[in-house]
Amino acid sequence: MFSVSQLNEIQLVAFGLILLRMSGFVFTAAILNSQTISVPLKVLLSLVLTMTVFNTVANNTVLVQLNELQDSLITLALKEAFVGISLGFATRVFFFAIGMAGELISVSMGLGQAQIFNPMMGNMGNVMEQFFVALATLLYMGLNGHHYMIQGLTSSFETVTLATTSIKAVGYFEVAKYAQEFFIFGIKIAAPVMISMLVVQVGVGILSRAVPQINVLMTAAPVTILLGMAILFISLPLMILQLNGLLDVSTGELFKFIKML
Repeated sequence: MFSVSQLNEIQLVAFGLILLRMSGFVFTAAILNSQTISVPLKVLLSLVLTMTVFNTVANNTVLVQLNELQDSLITLALKEAFVGISLGFATRVFFFAIGMAGELISVSMGLGQAQIFNPMMGNMGNVMEQFFVALATLLYMGLNGHHYMIQGLTSSFETVTLATTSIKAVGYFEVAKYAQEFFIFGIKIAAPVMISMLVVQVGVGILSRAVPQINVLMTAAPVTILLGMAILFISLPLMILQLNGLLDVSTGELFKFIKML
């Protein structure tokens, strides 16, 4: 039975450092960072994760190295918090691409002004963005994306140990390098609706020139939304395939980022 009261001074330091990384991850990771999850529950999850991996991470070798680095505790604490936050944001790249796709579709359909609160990102978002984020969340959980998150977090202690005072910057350069790939995925997801809406707008423009008596401002908006929704649900299976591919890419990039730290 794990008991914090039975830990010695160095073990308590190791426990605190692990807790910093876990807390930074839980408070910034995808799904877990949602404001619908209370702060006490996030703290409890951080403690549970810390107690789960403590015996494996804080082995004798790490404890001896920490004992020699007692003068660098502030640096170690900042490093652990930074690593946890970095890993948490790396898991959110998947949802950033989904949110961008939802924004593009919403603007194409004329729903850009329909703003509601987005609990996943903690800010205001449009209805299509909310729809895609909810769909992506279900897919993420259904394909065990949360398992990969926890697995990546625990494996990060192998590449960035507690007794390391520095991290490699090459991993962050690689994430920035591959960021364009996620933007491309977002455009691919939104492409069917965007292209269809472009054709619809061209048709409405031609119709307004052919029949000037038609009030285009009053007629085009409901027609665009109706056709956009129809095209969206017709192309939804293709979008699910794109989401599946995006999840595979984001998971691979997460583990690659961890190995480069």
